[in-house]
Amino acid sequence: MSITTDRNDSYGPPLVTQKYRPLENPTFALTDEPLFSGMLTNRDRLLRATGMLGQQLKLATTPSWAAITAAEAGHLPPLVVISSNRAGWIKDGIASGAAQLAKLRIASFANASDLRALTDETNQGISPPLYAPSRIGANRNVYVVVHMTEYTYYKTQLAGTGLTPVGWEFTKGTGARRNLNLVGFGASRFAAMEFCKLLRRRAATAAGGAAPWNAAWLIDDNTVALGNFAGFASVEAALGANVCAGFHGGTKAITQDKNKTWAEKEIREGRGGQAAALPPSAPPGIIQQTALWNVQYFDTNFLNFGPIYIASAEDLSITNYFNAARIPYLYYNGINVVKEEPAYDNKTAAQKVNRSRQELTAWVAAAESANPPIGTPPPPIRVQAFRNTDGGEQLLSTFVVNRVLPNAKAVNGTDLKVQDQAKCQAVEQLTCAALNVRRQVSDPAIATTFKTNGAAQQVVQALDVP
Repeated sequence: MSITTDRNDSYGPPLVTQKYRPLENPTFALTDEPLFSGMLTNRDRLLRATGMLGQQLKLATTPSWAAITAAEAGHLPPLVVISSNRAGWIKDGIASGAAQLAKLRIASFANASDLRALTDETNQGISPPLYAPSRIGANRNVYVVVHMTEYTYYKTQLAGTGLTPVGWEFTKGTGARRNLNLVGFGASRFAAMEFCKLLRRRAATAAGGAAPWNAAWLIDDNTVALGNFAGFASVEAALGANVCAGFHGGTKAITQDKNKTWAEKEIREGRGGQAAALPPSAPPGIIQQTALWNVQYFDTNFLNFGPIYIASAEDLSITNYFNAARIPYLYYNGINVVKEEPAYDNKTAAQKVNRSRQELTAWVAAAESANPPIGTPPPPIRVQAFRNTDGGEQLLSTFVVNRVLPNAKAVNGTDLKVQDQAKCQAVEQLTCAALNVRRQVSDPAIATTFKTNGAAQQVVQALDVP
């Protein structure tokens, strides 16, 4: 059984639409359901067999869980930022916003859509992020969720900014490999959502049973604006029973000077403030980068992002699941996410997290390229090359290394780390696309992917690490 596909010669950065997609136009048949279901369940099985998946999740915060729980009383839905390797950039962005306020002689920006925040009249060379406290009002809390390895550094850098760091880490079960840790795109989103679930539950208990909010925002750390945005509260009011609300994602991070030029033009043309109303919601669309998520729905249905998505597609996969399962969500294509090129910390902690991600990616890519005994589900995954010159039927890993990477100009195809990442992303791209087709993936495989703990809550150890 093989999947017909072409190679993506535009694979690689900087465009989000290309950097995670080594394959082009893979074609599926309904008879492929066992293949795609096997690809998902096999990766789940790999992570469980090595004691990474299905383990306790540690969530640390400062000064204490009691303090942040109390701080949610009477507050609007929080902004939860997913971050890594950018503590210094976030800190400098907050400082840039403060300098801009001083220049304008105002105490705070009018709202998150006030684009004066991006015009940098003091030449700081950096924009304040969308979630800067000076941009969002006084009645929302902001949390920055990072791997536990980076938690101490983030605490130091973000002290006094009004942002609360939260550290996450999965414990390792018996027999776990010492050099492997559950990290990656899916794991970080999973941890952020579990933080939202636990904070909401505790806030409800503290309030006598009524949670102060049922939804929360998950935000990429380098988001600096939402174009044509009618405000956080307008989206929250519209959410209703929908599982989430998302916007048109930015195709790439933009330089600060270009964001400044864009903001100045928007202000000149009368679009520098909050839009009067939301545009029409017109799903389907990819829920990515910045979105409002129905935490109550996720909690009640034991739902979360798929931690098996290591190198890509943690957002597109769950969106495709919503599409195929006909779970309603809001999608505002008329609101666009604006991102900025960040600076990186590159400190020891960030390097360690990056190394862990590379080691996990390499191990999974090797396992998925292996030849198992006859009769077991994938791996290996085989593809039929669309072009006759690309060698006919072959292993997916062979196709990626020998056909995709030599023709992709944006990547170094001889770098082993690039090869591992591309092989991992190819599997994620295929399963993600299959999830978008009803009955293309079995219900048990879907449940395994997005309901990791079955009909039970994730076991969480809440830690106070001031």
